[in-house]
Amino acid sequence: MSSSLTNNAISNIIKTQSHGNDSSFFPIVQILKVLPVQKSQGTQQERYRIILSDGVHLAQGMLATQHNSRVRDKELIDLSIIRISDYMTNVIQDKSLVIVLGFDIVNVNPGGKIGNPVPIGNAPIDNSNAGPSNAQWNQQQPQYGGSIVKSEPNGPSSHYQSPPAKNNPYSPANKQYQQSGSIMQSVDPLSSRGITPIANLNLYQNRWTIKARVTLKTDVRHWSNAKGDGQLFSIELLDASNMNIRATFFKEASEKFYPLLEEDKVYTLSGGRLKAANTQYNTCKSQFEITFDMNTEIHSEEDSGEISQQTYEFCPIANLENIEPGKYVDVIGVIKSVTDPSSITSKKTGKEMIKAELVVADDSGAEVNCTVWGDLANKATMQFADTPVVAIRRARVSDYGGRTLSAGGGSNGGIAIRPRISETERVQGWWNGGGSTGGTKSLSSAGGGGKGRFPIFEQRKVISTIKEEHLGQNGGDKPDWISFKGSFSFIKSDKEGGAWYTACPSSEEPCMNRYKVNQQGDGMYFCEKCQQTFPNCMRKFIFSATVSDDSSTTWVSIFDDQARVLFGEGVTADGVYEALNQQGQDAYDAPFSQANFSDWIFTCKVKQEMVQEDMRVKVTVVSIHPVDYAKEGRSLLNSILEMQ
Repeated sequence: MSSSLTNNAISNIIKTQSHGNDSSFFPIVQILKVLPVQKSQGTQQERYRIILSDGVHLAQGMLATQHNSRVRDKELIDLSIIRISDYMTNVIQDKSLVIVLGFDIVNVNPGGKIGNPVPIGNAPIDNSNAGPSNAQWNQQQPQYGGSIVKSEPNGPSSHYQSPPAKNNPYSPANKQYQQSGSIMQSVDPLSSRGITPIANLNLYQNRWTIKARVTLKTDVRHWSNAKGDGQLFSIELLDASNMNIRATFFKEASEKFYPLLEEDKVYTLSGGRLKAANTQYNTCKSQFEITFDMNTEIHSEEDSGEISQQTYEFCPIANLENIEPGKYVDVIGVIKSVTDPSSITSKKTGKEMIKAELVVADDSGAEVNCTVWGDLANKATMQFADTPVVAIRRARVSDYGGRTLSAGGGSNGGIAIRPRISETERVQGWWNGGGSTGGTKSLSSAGGGGKGRFPIFEQRKVISTIKEEHLGQNGGDKPDWISFKGSFSFIKSDKEGGAWYTACPSSEEPCMNRYKVNQQGDGMYFCEKCQQTFPNCMRKFIFSATVSDDSSTTWVSIFDDQARVLFGEGVTADGVYEALNQQGQDAYDAPFSQANFSDWIFTCKVKQEMVQEDMRVKVTVVSIHPVDYAKEGRSLLNSILEMQ
């Protein structure tokens, strides 16, 4: 029966020390014993030790804590046969300990012990197959935060304690380094430092050094809550094995290292704490992430070219329609056009944000709008003016206005211009060979408040499409979107009390001038949201109108952002209210009369809603643009020529 186990599995596991990147070695072994480790020495962490056998040799081991439930659920029991998919070997008091990080069950009940295995080398196992007692076990293993850690020659160490300067090649006392700020310039050979591949990092190590390129550096973010306040920033690190990992610096470490770390530079880093990655926000390949503190040591390295600039898993733009909103993708394409930067106010934070829109097309025959933010938005028209090929890493997919992308953080938004990869030549060849003049399908419509993104001619439909394609009646919570050119044929301004609502005057959270307030009998305004009373309010436009084109007419709802674009700069609901009180009805009617029968480019959200116990399709204007008649004429002419 021993033939069912992998020959020399135990000796090969101990010899190789870790699974690493070897995709061909998945040893099959038998677990002779599964025993709980007594909770002692200040830890309450549940852990299990195991005895592994290949039918000839025995080795003592430990289960990674993520597999504890498999023991509790009796999935793994004594004499089970498993296939090990990931492991590492630590040395504890000169004895080998196999840590099983990943495995699959092959046979939970093979019928008995296979072969007559004996301990291999100096593995701390006796021939009884029961292993040492729990007391002996607890004496043998050094502990750190409830996990087994590798012993060092001078005893166990922590993530925060450096060895003596004479033995520490990273110490400022070592003359092989000259310090520049907090990042030291190394002049000794890297080979003497014992670099750990990112793929080999695990929670059972307490000392490691990685060599990696900073592929992303976020801006510093500040927080404030009941526990205090502080700041942080994050980086993404990529090593020579093309494995990447996210790392974060908090508080003082953020202040210390932020000005010293640069994107696209190579460093060695040590002294961080590992934890399981939060996959909701972390899209790196490593299953861990790192927290660095003030005792972290970072050394600048010469860029020898062994580490890639970045790694990508490109998704064709045409396939974005099949990607679930909220997911992150890498795309490569040509920047067809760029909008001027504009500002919006975040509904979540109330802060002003600068954005610009890129239209990105690729050789899948599709294009998509991608939003960039902050400083990158301010310089986008200059930086992307000559239709360059760009690779966008970790762009967030949204279904707001069809399919759209939002660029990530960092000074470059995760966007590399003309990256040195083979895909750049392919996309550039497509663009030069006819892609620049051929048509591409747009996955994005315009969206956002106020003016929003301008819907180009090819993205538009006619008003009759709302009924013909049953927009807004998909039965789900998500709206449909449509862009069209139309004219106001009627604006309903005779709402009782005025074509506005009274909003909370507080610009702070949670209201931020959004929520309705009601006037009390004493003339004061009370806000139920923030539970405050004010002597005044802020009025915001809200009214209905009909919009027509040569195919049909539809009722639309218009809110303050779009109304202020419609009426022109400086016209506010508060201003119209004052004009009504001071100058009479004609002053009130003036902006509505001027706007009636004017032409606009609309983008609307179409959704079925309950109105007075009746389901109706509601069309809401979310962006509005004046018509550039010369540009419209050219677009019409080009469309006619393409039909010939």
